[in-house]
Amino acid sequence: MLGWWMSCQPLSAETELAAEGKAPTSELRQAASAGVLLVVAGGVAGILNFLFNVVVARAGGVGAYGAIGPLLMLCAVAGLLVTGVQYGVARATVLAPKPARESVRMAFRAVLPWALPTVILGLLAVPIASFLKLSSPLPVLIVTLLSATCVAGAALTGLLIGLRRFRVIAGVVIGSALLRLGLGFLVGHGRDVVTGSILASTLPLVAGVLFYLVVLLHWPRSPDISRLAIRKVEPVELQRTGIVGALIAGAMWTIWGVPVLFARHALSPAEAGDFAASQLLAGGIIWVTAPLVTAFYPTIVRHRYKSPIAIGAIGTLGIALLGLVALTEVAPLLIHKLYGSHFSGSRVLLLVLALSATATACGTYACWAALARSRSMRPVVAFLGLALLLELGWDGLVGHTESALAAGPLSALAVSGGLVGAAALISRILTGALPPEAIEQSSVSLLPSQVSSDP
Repeated sequence: MLGWWMSCQPLSAETELAAEGKAPTSELRQAASAGVLLVVAGGVAGILNFLFNVVVARAGGVGAYGAIGPLLMLCAVAGLLVTGVQYGVARATVLAPKPARESVRMAFRAVLPWALPTVILGLLAVPIASFLKLSSPLPVLIVTLLSATCVAGAALTGLLIGLRRFRVIAGVVIGSALLRLGLGFLVGHGRDVVTGSILASTLPLVAGVLFYLVVLLHWPRSPDISRLAIRKVEPVELQRTGIVGALIAGAMWTIWGVPVLFARHALSPAEAGDFAASQLLAGGIIWVTAPLVTAFYPTIVRHRYKSPIAIGAIGTLGIALLGLVALTEVAPLLIHKLYGSHFSGSRVLLLVLALSATATACGTYACWAALARSRSMRPVVAFLGLALLLELGWDGLVGHTESALAAGPLSALAVSGGLVGAAALISRILTGALPPEAIEQSSVSLLPSQVSSDP
């Protein structure tokens, strides 16, 4: 439904310049290949990171891992929010290619709004450590360093996405996870497992950032992406795009995560534990489909045509459905093996959670595609805001069982998307907007010389 809204809006001047011709078939194939590469790399890294958690949990025991978990959650939230910086920089790189050093400076200017939250986190290290019952604020200070590294890494990753250097990204993703796992084994022989685990999570990110800088500053850019600039991107616009992206990432994460909180409140402790274990596994569907946005993002930014959006959306839905089948078939046994026989691993619960995860993955893809096309973000804000309200209302009024809570994200996103799509149709009828196909054909026919001269 959100994609329907996007297609109903008139093309902006920027879009007309970008839509000089349909995305070449070779470019679409490259994006699809990059999507497969990043999905595989993300899957390998996910397994390695899971093994890291197992290693440090066994080394430190339940008590130490109870402190490690919240600290790693802070890092995960920081990495999630700076996704907006990553895609904002990628968009600016596609629209206005620059020399390497100038591009790196532009990327780091994009992270300036995130300096203040990082400083605040560092200043709150002592009270946070006290709240988490840590013996020293050192782990929180290391988390602050890790968060700053995440911000810098997101900006440089955005540059590489805009330049379509997906092999570099995939290599660093797997290499960082391998290094983290190796350091995790060393942590097991140390005295302070909590501090060692956070440090083992930080050093690979620092190494990845340094490697990205070497690649960007000393490796030549691929010749097929040296294109004419579409328009200039001002620093204020770049920073604003990063903030909007953070809102998208934060809202979708909240929609998916809120049912876990309500499960703890409304269900018995055993049912809440079952729900949390099942939801963690179902969240893998969202995580494994995310690289498709990364792969197709530069093509969507440059061309704005529906074909790259549709291919990425079909890929997202296809992978999500495969994950749904695998989850309902394998996850019950996996839950029993990993968590113990006292966890139920209900197939019905897993199926409903997988459907909600599929809806969340597709909604996330649609939001990032809207940001890539640089359309008005008001429908996206309306979609996310309404979905959040519906999610809270559903969980508060209906969420008295595991299945009802699991259906919350699916119901909220479906209803919100339907209402936004209906609003798009009504707006199109009232304004008498031309069909997008007619606008695309007219923009192509009016610019034949630009099409033939674009390298």
